[in-house]
Amino acid sequence: MKESLSLAWVDWRLAGRTAAVQSLGRFVVLLPLAFAFLALFLSGGIARYLSSQYAVTAMLRQSASPEEAIGLAKKIAALPSVRSADYRDSASSWKEFLLAYPGVESIPGAADNPLPGYIEIRMRHDRFTPPGVEAVLSALKPVELVDKVLAGEESLPRLFKVKRALNVLSLGGFGLLVALFFVTCRLQDRLRGISMSGDIGFLLQHGVPERRMAASRAAGAAAAGFVLAAVATASAAAALHFLLGRYPFLEGVIGTQEELLSLPVGAAAGLFVLMSALLFAAASLLGWAPVRPAGER
Repeated sequence: MKESLSLAWVDWRLAGRTAAVQSLGRFVVLLPLAFAFLALFLSGGIARYLSSQYAVTAMLRQSASPEEAIGLAKKIAALPSVRSADYRDSASSWKEFLLAYPGVESIPGAADNPLPGYIEIRMRHDRFTPPGVEAVLSALKPVELVDKVLAGEESLPRLFKVKRALNVLSLGGFGLLVALFFVTCRLQDRLRGISMSGDIGFLLQHGVPERRMAASRAAGAAAAGFVLAAVATASAAAALHFLLGRYPFLEGVIGTQEELLSLPVGAAAGLFVLMSALLFAAASLLGWAPVRPAGER
């Protein structure tokens, strides 16, 4: 056990200063990567912003009573793809119209309120998809209380195309940053391995199996990556929690503080830490090649 532990941290014993500097540099990169990962996971890319700007409006018949409208709003709010369903009575609807179009009340014949009540429906960002919207429309259209459903069906296909394109762009950008980070880590491990080639060669010549040496170094790299990623993720979560509390408008783009502390986000953060550890291990294994004795390649 002691020998295994020693082999796992052989880089730190033979090139401790270099390993420490490289680890610090990796942490500096991991921190924004963790922040971006959490923000992307919470927001669903651009989905949360688009869903916050989109609404399905169910215009009610004049005969609909407030009790019936409130009951319908509760049923709609219970649908899996719905985030909220708010009822506005006729008076509220008229006030909103006057605020949007000031001076209308001065037009002859516009003194009476001609507008019915309505239900404004907001979609969950993770269910803001064609099937999710269609499920809401299918639930509303057969209802006798509903006179008309306004959902912008003509523009929805273009909206979802924009959503897919921006999601691909954001995820692709994040993937590219991870790939560049991996290539950098691999290069660091190769250079560090070359600088220690004499010492490692000495160990190999004195009976330490090559595969065991490579595996132990990779295990040590994975452990170091796990610690660095865990600290970076915790720091990124704390920074994101602060920003969401300080700037409320970010809730419509990224999410809420409560969602940040939820179990799904915690599981995603754990996955990020584990994947970082695997990335460090893979970089270590690939960086082992330059230190092999020429006759054993």
